[in-house]
Amino acid sequence: MTTLMLPLAALFAGGFAFLVTLWASRYGTGVTVTGERLARMRADMAGGGGSSGMPSLVAALRKRPGANAALVPSEIAAKWAATLERAGLTLTVREYLILRIGVGAALFAFAMMFSPIPQIAILGLPLGFWGVGVWLGMRVNGRRKKMEKQLVEALQVMSSGLRSGFGFLQALEAAAEQSQQPLNVELRRTLRDIAIGSSVEQALKGLNDRVGSADFDIVITAIMIQRTVGGNLGEILDNVAHTMRERERIAGEIQTLTSQQRLTGYVIGGVPIALLIIFNIISPDFASLMFTTNLGKGLLLAVVGLQTIGFLIIKKIVNIEV
Repeated sequence: MTTLMLPLAALFAGGFAFLVTLWASRYGTGVTVTGERLARMRADMAGGGGSSGMPSLVAALRKRPGANAALVPSEIAAKWAATLERAGLTLTVREYLILRIGVGAALFAFAMMFSPIPQIAILGLPLGFWGVGVWLGMRVNGRRKKMEKQLVEALQVMSSGLRSGFGFLQALEAAAEQSQQPLNVELRRTLRDIAIGSSVEQALKGLNDRVGSADFDIVITAIMIQRTVGGNLGEILDNVAHTMRERERIAGEIQTLTSQQRLTGYVIGGVPIALLIIFNIISPDFASLMFTTNLGKGLLLAVVGLQTIGFLIIKKIVNIEV
């Protein structure tokens, strides 16, 4: 173990210097994220953006200074920036890249020091990098589902306001005031976009880009069609809210019917791990063969791969879209 301390110290020192250099290159110029957004907005207004409205979110992120920073391709940087926006995080693309590299390096060093199979420690780098992406995706999904649940009540508030004589913007403002986070934040941002010169259609499109939800896309499409061809918007929103409520009810029934199958997937994935721990406690010499011999290491890697594939297949089967 002592022979690994010097390389690990060098690895930590080099990684720390690399991350500090990236961070300093982001903030050393003294330009903040808010300053970048204000500068971009002024440039858009000077270029005629005030009359035609604000650019969409994705287009603005593609033009964002420091979004690429010569570290990742522009398309990946734009995708990451949109994902961070949907997750409700204030991280920039550069900071997100630093976070993923740092978690991968930390997991690699932890595996080097404590793993019974030092050869698999290199897997810590891609696993840490991938794990942060999985965490971000889970945060995006959780935030989107929370807003979708709040959307039904917001539609009812808007419909009631429209029936009582409110205009569309007044009804939207009432929904923003009576909603909770994170939906009220996104609705207020939409109202702010309209207040600084964006058209209603472009502001709603920006909301759709930020949320990335099929439910929001349906609502926004219905609103845009109504503004084009006319009709009773309050009744339209009532019908959309009723459809969403029924779909949520059906989704709950499906979750109940597939609960046993989902539990089966968890049991199948957890039993081998539990047995390995039990064997290691009862007979350490017998269980150590999985970590000390080449055949045992190969079988262990194969089992991990097959168990992961089986768990993902079961999860895919029971994940029924409504």
